Amino acid sequence: MKNFSQFLSENLQEGNEIKPKPDFSKYQFWGLYFSASWCPPCRQFTGMLKNFYDEIRKSKTFEIVLVTHDENERDFMKYYQKMPWLAIPWSEKMSISYLTRICKPQTIPHLCIFDQDGNYVTCGARDDIAMYGMKAWNHWEDIAEERRKYRQK
Repeated sequence: MKNFSQFLSENLQEGNEIKPKPDFSKYQFWGLYFSASWCPPCRQFTGMLKNFYDEIRKSKTFEIVLVTHDENERDFMKYYQKMPWLAIPWSEKMSISYLTRICKPQTIPHLCIFDQDGNYVTCGARDDIAMYGMKAWNHWEDIAEERRKYRQK
């Protein structure tokens, strides 16, 4: 598969601003976070993910992009205000639908991780963070290395 970041919108939301999509190759890992304000497990995991995000970014290059499953823009904005990462803008419904179709989250919250080349690493990152905490990063490095070796065969 080609670089997965190509499937993102050309513009992403950062706080209240819409900005051009960053160069995802500058991040060792980046994630797509499928979540919604109406989902109690999502609200619970968002706090855990925010703590992970804030701590890991002190020493690693990492970014997250929210892919909302909220039913209206007001709920999306109220929920997103609590998050320090990027988001697919509410107006980009086609992009949200497309990312959901290709990542196929069975439930939310759902977190998929990609490496700096845009290669898939894991869609089990929610469980990784819940089980390993900060050591989830090491787990992703191991997975990414194994996948890299496999691609080189």
